[in-house]
Amino acid sequence: MPETHPKVWLLISTTLLMLTLPGVALFYGGMVRKKNVLNTMGLPFLALVLVSLAWLVGGDLLAIVPEAGGERSGTAPLLLVYQMMGGALALSLIAGALVERIRVSFFLLFGLLWSLLVYSPIAQWMWGGWLAHLGGLDYAGGAVLHISAGVSALVAAIMIGPRKGFGRTEMKPNNLPLSVCGAAFLLVGWCGFSAGTGLAPMATVTGAFVTIQAAAAASALAWTAVEWLQRDKPTLLGTISGVVAGLVAISPAAGYVGPLSAIVIGIGAGGLCYMVVNFVKPILGYDDSLDVFGMHAVGGTWGMVATGLFASTAANPDGSDGLFYGYPYQFFVQVVAVLIVWAYAGLMTFLLVKSLALALQPRVEGEAEIMGMDLAQHGERGYS
Repeated sequence: MPETHPKVWLLISTTLLMLTLPGVALFYGGMVRKKNVLNTMGLPFLALVLVSLAWLVGGDLLAIVPEAGGERSGTAPLLLVYQMMGGALALSLIAGALVERIRVSFFLLFGLLWSLLVYSPIAQWMWGGWLAHLGGLDYAGGAVLHISAGVSALVAAIMIGPRKGFGRTEMKPNNLPLSVCGAAFLLVGWCGFSAGTGLAPMATVTGAFVTIQAAAAASALAWTAVEWLQRDKPTLLGTISGVVAGLVAISPAAGYVGPLSAIVIGIGAGGLCYMVVNFVKPILGYDDSLDVFGMHAVGGTWGMVATGLFASTAANPDGSDGLFYGYPYQFFVQVVAVLIVWAYAGLMTFLLVKSLALALQPRVEGEAEIMGMDLAQHGERGYS
């Protein structure tokens, strides 16, 4: 139990959380064209390398750790690794918006600075800093991870520009079974993220496990239903996209809401993310390669707002009541947190890309893009 063995429990949670990195690699790797599969699957692992070194070198400044001498201060080194995995996951998500055109060298430098200047400050604010003191709730990274990554992904994708042939050339996934395997890894890994969050007591962890499953299932069903109505056929890509949308949306709420509220949050996530990915994106014309903004920024925003609506001390006595349970302030502070993270992540990403582009070319040349990122950037082929 977490109460008696916090180190063991956190070790298990961290191990599960690590599965999200190969999960993202598989999920994204199956969705790109076959000439770009190795590059796409490699970027999440480069994100892990970058963030690991940054956090291990500057961990005392970057991580949110228990106070020295506190009841759980002995977990500090492992908690640093746990939070490091969250930072690596966030950076790997940004890569999904830029694949099939981003230079590896540019991504490496951008990713290092982004993890230090964007992710870490937001994590500090939300998990123990001034936003937490205002009363903001973010159980497992709805704002810290998903909104920050999703907004940054959109800004970077717009600034770097669309892929060659975007909107004119059909860009089919190369291997959807890979993506299905990735979604399965993500589902398991998400449970690890929630299990270790804040070294929560067993009752809260158990509730979070239930709400994660409820939201993921409801979101998958909602996405599939809307797609079926619109296109006359359900797709497996749509179903697994719905699962991920539900996981994103429940992240801030997992330990603060009950199962029925989680189902409502999941239904909202599936429908809302589907609409943004399939209608808003084509209208606005931005090239977010793998719909990071539509899934993570939109899903995370809905999840944060929904936490302000559905949070209940009946689900978590250490949490708060939301608007629907008689405490409108919680809804207000959730909206404030969302706006602050949107503004900060967007502005800082704009400044980072703008500054780095003065010294480094952000994207590959047109010929390299046509050849494929695997050969052009790595000299390798994903498929012989």
